[in-house]
Amino acid sequence: MSVKKMPVAIVGLLLGLGLAQAHAEAPNYYECHGKDISLKFYDHSYVNGTTLFNLNLDKKSYSVNDDANIETQATVMGDVKSITTKILPDVSVKKASFIIPTINLGVNVAGDLISNVNFKSKLIVTTIATPFISNVYIGVVNTSKYYDLSCKASLVFIPL
Repeated sequence: MSVKKMPVAIVGLLLGLGLAQAHAEAPNYYECHGKDISLKFYDHSYVNGTTLFNLNLDKKSYSVNDDANIETQATVMGDVKSITTKILPDVSVKKASFIIPTINLGVNVAGDLISNVNFKSKLIVTTIATPFISNVYIGVVNTSKYYDLSCKASLVFIPL
């Protein structure tokens, strides 16, 4: 290639790269499995506007289908989604929390459609001591168990 044609080639390459722009959407459906664990999370269904959190853990099932009972906390690891699984008044509250890293799905710069992504996560089951006593509770206030999860994130419905 001659020196005179090189600037034309560089401009053409830059224009071509500018035209191939990536488009990203956040996933809205997550399905995870671990030892004796099955978790499904559907974030804001486009059909009826609800959020679904279904958890099977140690042969028990928990299902929450509204935003009011699903807590969300943004962290550097991603969003942590939590549900309350058990309340013993004046004793403890048990919560199950699932870590969702930031994920982008869609068409990448090469034009490939990336419609799902596999990732590893954790389910954290925390028992928060809430005893009805006159003094400060002494000991570990919130004990946790950590479970490994293999997950898949996808878009169930892509809005136009």
